[in-house]
Amino acid sequence: MSNEGTVLGFSRPAMLGGTAVEDPELLALRWHGTSNYELNFGGRVLLLDAFYDRGPRTRPLGFGPADVVRADAIVVGHPHYDHISDAAQVARQSGAPVIVHSLGAETLTRGGLGEDRIVRVSGLDGGEVLEYPGFTLRIIHALHANLTDPAQQASLQALRSAREVWESDRPPLSADEEVHAAAVQRRGSAAPEVFTEGTMCVIIDIGGYRIVYRDSAGPVSPEERAFFAANPGCDLAIVAFIGRPLVRRQLAEATMPLIEAYQPKVVLPCHHDDLYPGFVDMPTEPLKMSVRERFPGSVTLQPGYAEPVVVSMKTGSPVTPAEI
Repeated sequence: MSNEGTVLGFSRPAMLGGTAVEDPELLALRWHGTSNYELNFGGRVLLLDAFYDRGPRTRPLGFGPADVVRADAIVVGHPHYDHISDAAQVARQSGAPVIVHSLGAETLTRGGLGEDRIVRVSGLDGGEVLEYPGFTLRIIHALHANLTDPAQQASLQALRSAREVWESDRPPLSADEEVHAAAVQRRGSAAPEVFTEGTMCVIIDIGGYRIVYRDSAGPVSPEERAFFAANPGCDLAIVAFIGRPLVRRQLAEATMPLIEAYQPKVVLPCHHDDLYPGFVDMPTEPLKMSVRERFPGSVTLQPGYAEPVVVSMKTGSPVTPAEI
């Protein structure tokens, strides 16, 4: 923690014991690296993914998993380690339930979380609808990727090669760093079914304000197409923007098809920052330009770590954050 009152120069997030937003018309969002988001609204704190101890050589977030003390619920988009690794600890500390595909349940129980705090979902047959005080979650089956596709295999290899270049000026991990990285990676599921069965599209309804969360930029699933054909549009979409070393392919093949399916008024990217040992940074300006071209009335926001972004759920527009 940078000091008692702030995190990375911003006011303390609600999940760390900071002030919760009570105004029923305001939604405060904070990005905490990778696909971690905090949603703060109506006195509620909803966490999207929980991956705060990201291992060695990652940029500091200004806090660690032990500092997270408040959450009303934790939603895990899919149970790969870089989305779920700290969910069990944070749930134990906060008392929050964890909503996750069954493939991630064993990871949570290994982390000491009781079965009574795990909400298993599949997103199939119309998806699950979960009611909580102040908000509703609809979980819809999504797709992570198809790694049997030759083009995606080539992309993955290109990504690894790009990472080797990115890291070429640094020495190999030390023995302690290797141990740390391995421990983080064990707190997730490497089951191949995560790619086809264990990835979720999460729709969050706050008094009629609709948010879509997609922490993996995979293909649009049949279930997503069916839901959004019948229920078009959303107010805000948090969408992954990573997976290929070439921005134009990422936009054309993954992220923009999702945004076109969701038709959001406001877009926030996730999973676009540096992550060892798999990914390189993805610049977000091309995303902003592509969204503007396809949806001229939409806004793309690009927050830094812990930076509060405040949206009026009444007007749908971003507002200048007060002391949040």
